[in-house]
Amino acid sequence: MKDKVITVILSIIVFVTPILIAPSIWNTYNILKIYSLIICGFILFIMMLTKMKEWKFDKKDILIYIFGLLAIFSTILSTNAMNSIIGSYNRYEGLLTILIYILIYYNVKYYFKNFNEFVYIGAIIYICICIFAMIQFFISDSIVLSPILGRGANGTFGNTNFMGNFVSIVLPAFILGYIFRNRKIYLIGSIVGFCSMMMCIARSSWVAFIVYMLAILVYLIVNKKKKYFKRFSIIIIMFIISFVSIISLDKQNIISSKFGKAKSEMSGIAQNGLNDNMGSGRIKIWKITCSLICKVPIFGCGVDSLQYGLDELCHEENRDYIIENSVYIDKAHNEYLQIAATMGIPALIIYLIFIGMICIPSIQKIKKHKVIAVYTIVIISYLVQAFFNISTIGIAPIFWFILGMESRNINYVTKSKSIQN
Repeated sequence: MKDKVITVILSIIVFVTPILIAPSIWNTYNILKIYSLIICGFILFIMMLTKMKEWKFDKKDILIYIFGLLAIFSTILSTNAMNSIIGSYNRYEGLLTILIYILIYYNVKYYFKNFNEFVYIGAIIYICICIFAMIQFFISDSIVLSPILGRGANGTFGNTNFMGNFVSIVLPAFILGYIFRNRKIYLIGSIVGFCSMMMCIARSSWVAFIVYMLAILVYLIVNKKKKYFKRFSIIIIMFIISFVSIISLDKQNIISSKFGKAKSEMSGIAQNGLNDNMGSGRIKIWKITCSLICKVPIFGCGVDSLQYGLDELCHEENRDYIIENSVYIDKAHNEYLQIAATMGIPALIIYLIFIGMICIPSIQKIKKHKVIAVYTIVIISYLVQAFFNISTIGIAPIFWFILGMESRNINYVTKSKSIQN
């Protein structure tokens, strides 16, 4: 019974929380997501307490709990402790959220009970989000309903970059789902996922797309199964048709101009190296963030308190950036730099080791285990786009859910192998 309750709560987190979004008149579009996440996280915590006698920990679990402990220390020493607990305005990725992510990972790994309808429910919901993003692409400005309508193809996440973050998780899953299982719903998901990826014009998702398509191709070459190549070819053809159709429908040349800008920046890098204005100003933000990391390398400036840390410890650089761009920096636009700056370099190292302990064994097992192959490529996709993007409460819970599933699968496969031996 307890496992069923945990399964229901986890299902709400990955299926219901992502679709909750409020219009601008509510003052913050993420308010419903954080309420849902906190309530679900509290229930998961209570359920875990009732199962205290069943607790077990492996090396990966210990690492991620150390990560949580470092988040607590970072919050205590934060430049703005209250902000670090709750999270910055409309981001809400403070200490509470970090601990909920860890709860999601642990509960998925040990207590989640998969059921036949789970995958199909998720596929339908995620396809609907992608379709909604495609509709948004053609909607004019709508001040009252922004960001639900009138701010581009942002799905239910309030920002087109966040939509790109979401697509980087679901699109490779749809592609591999179709290749492995030959189900039409996955082909439909692949097509609408690709279209929404193009329309959200998030270059981080485009980079991730190139990486995981190459990874899938390598996987298919290694496995040498004709039926998989045939289905992959069908997907490529559908993507080409979709791309041509989208470009022809893009009367304002939004996508074409974004491609042109990306091409221009790549040429600029080849000729003159990195420029502060490249990547929509990300290079400049990364440099300022690195300056902050050098000043608070152990525990950072406080969970989700980058804005306050920069204002207090890198005041001149931060002030000049605000004057020049008329916007303040509240995220590093690179998840790894964000962790190092707000929680400290040790926290980043622990996080990367934790991810490595999941990914390395997974890569070694993907040839024989299709489910592990799907999760591994999805994780790699997320990690690639995370280099240019930020974590958000609408999508990060899905990533932590996947980490839990992958860790569970690795343990199961390893255990089965040791029993056979």
